[in-house]
Amino acid sequence: MPGKRPRSTLQGTLVLKDGQPHMLIGTPGADNQVLLTMQTFLNMVEFGMNVQQAIESPKWLTRSFPASPYPHTMYPGDLSVEARVPEAVRQASACRGHKLKVTGAWSSGALAAIVVDLKTGVLSAGTDPRVEASAWAW
Repeated sequence: MPGKRPRSTLQGTLVLKDGQPHMLIGTPGADNQVLLTMQTFLNMVEFGMNVQQAIESPKWLTRSFPASPYPHTMYPGDLSVEARVPEAVRQASACRGHKLKVTGAWSSGALAAIVVDLKTGVLSAGTDPRVEASAWAW
């Protein structure tokens, strides 16, 4: 209904290519799930990273939008970045008005993903070193 918020932000992501399953991506993290999934997806599609590189890349998060849980708090301009985000990027973000918070080098995320090579059928799996996990695909 208009004006209602989801009771849950759970989302697993299935990406199709030419009508065939190509990627599965998932992560816990409430409202951060969408941001973390999007970053991982773009790292593979736009920046040519393999699944493990995409998951391990430095992450950023924002609280600039109303949170899903009541009271739907928001903090316009808040941007947290892992310490591995280059200093030049951090400075450029601050110059654009973001209220920057630098977090631990490996502090944001708990992703897992599987990619299917549609030409060969080979599966590649990756998991986040930020948490204790392993990846399996067959």
